[in-house]
Amino acid sequence: MTARNRSRTWFIGAGIAALLAPLALVVAVATPASALPGKPHEVYIYKVEKHVDMSGEYPEQFMHEHLACNNGDYALDGMWRVDHVDQAQPPHMLGDERDVYFTASYGDPGDPKYWHFRAYNRADGDAQIKLFLTCIRGTVEQAFNHTHGIQVSPSLVDTSRTNLQQDFDSGVPAWTPNNDWDHNQQCQPGELAIAPGFNFTRFGSGYDGHKARLFRSYPTANYQGWHWAFLVEEAPNNVDVTLYLRCLRIKTAPAGNGPHAHNLQWAWRPNGQVGFHDFFGGAQVVQEKRLNCDDGPNSAFFQDYKLAVASFYITRPFHTWFLGMDPRPKQRAFKFWWDGNSAFNSHEYYLGGLCIRARTGKQVAP
Repeated sequence: MTARNRSRTWFIGAGIAALLAPLALVVAVATPASALPGKPHEVYIYKVEKHVDMSGEYPEQFMHEHLACNNGDYALDGMWRVDHVDQAQPPHMLGDERDVYFTASYGDPGDPKYWHFRAYNRADGDAQIKLFLTCIRGTVEQAFNHTHGIQVSPSLVDTSRTNLQQDFDSGVPAWTPNNDWDHNQQCQPGELAIAPGFNFTRFGSGYDGHKARLFRSYPTANYQGWHWAFLVEEAPNNVDVTLYLRCLRIKTAPAGNGPHAHNLQWAWRPNGQVGFHDFFGGAQVVQEKRLNCDDGPNSAFFQDYKLAVASFYITRPFHTWFLGMDPRPKQRAFKFWWDGNSAFNSHEYYLGGLCIRARTGKQVAP
């Protein structure tokens, strides 16, 4: 367990959000919705975060922590960011941010507000990390004498991914990893895949022999499923992984006159499932890449959307390490370590995100 940690939840009213964005959480009050055409309701999205210090020595080099949304709310996406590892001083200390391995990040199957994190610091120096959770309130704004429930499915659990194989860089452009999968279940039409998570559940030689890491996490083409890829750096046939999803129904629960419902307004930004494509450049080592809901085409239409669930794709993980990301919340800031190799698309990456508007659409049939 970690030596020290602290957590906090951010809530900021919409009236001052323009002064504090993108670092602030936007939670709007009731009056703006009633001023819009139709009768929309505010949708509340917020984040929770925790700082954790990890030792470089046994047994404090292992971390198992949790974050939770408020009671009645739903976890949309859990994530981490490796901020720093104490500088190596050879021959006594070795390792850097790439040596912090996250072995689990997933929503609790029984409690939709709860998220699990597990990590292992293989570096000799102490590591400082941040944990994050984006949440959606279980009901939309109370307006016009009623509210509506947000509808989220039970957890979808895929335990079929066993005996992950060790990966080797073939040195050719068409390199494909062994451990690249879709979840074996999908959400239904009218639903969106959210809360993508993973949990390494078996290692052939225990934690000390384990070196496996996430390098791809993105939605399927219909946005109803999810895809992950993991790099296994040590002995083959020694890692099992469980994959997790939930489904967010686009339509709210019925209520009010009729009764009626509302659709959540959403888009995968900036270019659908493919996302934003670019290449690392300039100096090697740590680079931060940011993605906003209003980046890319038709940006003016997405000014009031919040980035709820993020995706990323690293083409060649032997040259790029994913160090995590943090929500801001119209923006995601992704942190990578690139070794400077630009051959065979070794510096190629894609970013994307599920953006949800801060207000529902008009009244519709349930």
